[in-house]
Amino acid sequence: MKKYLHKISFLFLVSLTVVGCSDFLDVVPQDKILESQLYSSETGVQNVHNGLYLQLASNNLYGKQLTMDAVEILAQQYNIQSNHEKYTMASYNYAEKTPKATFTSIWETAFTTILSANKFLESIEEHAGVISAEKANMLKGEAIAIRAMLHFDMLRLYGPIYKVAPADPGIPYYDKYVTTINPILPANDVIAKVLADLDQALTLLANDPVLTTGKYTGSGAFGGNPYYSVNRGNRMNYLAVKCLKARVLLYSGDKTGASTIANEVINFTKSNTLFPWTAFLDATNAADPDRIFSSENFFALSDYTLYTKQKDLFDSSLEDRKIYSPLLSRINAVFESNDNDYRSLPSWKIPIVGGKTQKTFFKYEDVSDKTKVFRLQIPMFKLSEMYLIAAETSTVPATGISYLNTLRFNRGLGNLAATAVLATEVTKEYRKEFIGEGQLFFYYKRINSANIPNGAAASGNLTMNATQYVVPLPDSEINFQ
Repeated sequence: MKKYLHKISFLFLVSLTVVGCSDFLDVVPQDKILESQLYSSETGVQNVHNGLYLQLASNNLYGKQLTMDAVEILAQQYNIQSNHEKYTMASYNYAEKTPKATFTSIWETAFTTILSANKFLESIEEHAGVISAEKANMLKGEAIAIRAMLHFDMLRLYGPIYKVAPADPGIPYYDKYVTTINPILPANDVIAKVLADLDQALTLLANDPVLTTGKYTGSGAFGGNPYYSVNRGNRMNYLAVKCLKARVLLYSGDKTGASTIANEVINFTKSNTLFPWTAFLDATNAADPDRIFSSENFFALSDYTLYTKQKDLFDSSLEDRKIYSPLLSRINAVFESNDNDYRSLPSWKIPIVGGKTQKTFFKYEDVSDKTKVFRLQIPMFKLSEMYLIAAETSTVPATGISYLNTLRFNRGLGNLAATAVLATEVTKEYRKEFIGEGQLFFYYKRINSANIPNGAAASGNLTMNATQYVVPLPDSEINFQ
């Protein structure tokens, strides 16, 4: 815990440099004086709040490890042979140096960010009046939702297979800024706390402009202040929290609850034009392809180093022992050799340079037009997942297939046969839809799939159980329990 607190103090200092006010650098660096300076103006409050999103976009969280790197390796998305530098991770050898260091860093950064969110919530209460109650509710709702999301993903990664052992030990939960170690809770208690946080966030975000003006357009809300009314799609807005709640409910086995929330979001999108399906010509545009289907994203995280990561992980010039790339037969199997699927065509290509014979990943490649709103964005919650949840939780198979057909139609594919097996087709769509977004491993773990395709072989599966699905808690956590 002391390590986390030191990191938080450092992040506050970093926040000062972002504000750009040299006066802050002259104050006595005691915590309370520093905090008083930060929260003395609306700009300072916004700066600390925005720092939470900068932390989310760090390499150890959604900027890399929890989207396109570690959790995708665990899902066997890439061809990781024995000579690859991430082979021990792909083999689920969690005690080995590389995976152990990676998952320790993920854990520590996640809980540092959680404590930062709690410190923000505590401080904004202590300095009430610096911003209006309406604005404070918006910022508090986002911070609480961030806290819930991080706890949930730590539970999904380090907790038990919930379907099998919901009462087994999970993770600690921090809903206050404390300097003591919280006990590890049963997984179902963690889920209850996550859901309580999400309900509180939804109440605080009830007047979110995303519900009336969408993701990017400003409105007259909050006195027209753009921090609260513009670019809601880059923040944990009301609809993103709804999506997260549906995801949590499904993970916990509450299919009825998950179905209700997913259909609420779907019906909302049908009632207006704020979140339309991305058109084929937009997704496959030669110069500026919208590979992340941005119009459908309720929340996409801004990452200003995204294209550096694209080159570091997926560039065709990388050595085989470094590149994250699947075997050609595997990626063709995922998309069923159908390039009409426009999740395939713009994001997976055999490169013309680099000497690679397999398709490499272009999803996060930069585009020509630097003004495109979808640049530098990583999808976090999107419409397609709501259709997948609605399909999976449908009590009538034909209705579930209908949801999948809507998704497939908007990805350039035809309808499924009436005899299609719903569970099988849902799995197929998860494999297509979330590459580079970090959801497939968690899907496999949620359904407790006994076998998953072996990314390092042209065919065949890996046997999966708790040994592979449950990442051990870091020594730094176990030693202080």
